[in-house]
Amino acid sequence: MGLLEDKVRARKFYKYFSKVYDRINPIFYSQKMLEKVVEMAELSDGDIVLEVGCGTGFTTYGISKKVLQENIFAVDLTPEQMKKAIDRLPNVNYLRCDAENLPFKDDTFDASISAGSIEYWPNPKKGISEMARVTKPGGRVVILAPRKPSNPVVRRFAESVMLFPSTQQCISWYDSAGLENIRFVEMGPNRLWSKLVVIISGEVR
Repeated sequence: MGLLEDKVRARKFYKYFSKVYDRINPIFYSQKMLEKVVEMAELSDGDIVLEVGCGTGFTTYGISKKVLQENIFAVDLTPEQMKKAIDRLPNVNYLRCDAENLPFKDDTFDASISAGSIEYWPNPKKGISEMARVTKPGGRVVILAPRKPSNPVVRRFAESVMLFPSTQQCISWYDSAGLENIRFVEMGPNRLWSKLVVIISGEVR
């Protein structure tokens, strides 16, 4: 388990990292990547959408271009991060909670999205299953995850900090959650990091 694959350590890390997060995040998570995340959720007007790990609201803002803020439920463990999201999008429904134990009934949302959060989950398989559980049949579950580095030295260091799953590992978690019509794209913020992340989408049965 990586250093930040622990909820207490991750919570403390983001308490301080939140001060500079919005300046650093665009280096790794571009507008084009955000647009692809939202596109793969196949959102429609009137949809009720869950965002898991909303952070400072970067992805939340992208979702709000497709549905009303009042129709978005955004959850996170770190109040310092969430405060920035609230300042940016005050009409979203915010809740501090654990991605692996979502406090919602089955079949609540039309789609569930999580971008840049799964790498901090101690049990990502359970987290994806939770997202599938609270999403209505026919709705889509979309995750953006950093991909496992190909360089063994870089990979060893990266995985000592947090989770870097392979694309195939993400697909296997989706299969285990009973998701169907699984699609994925590997992309990045620029040519140098053209396959930095995988964005994966699956349909709830």
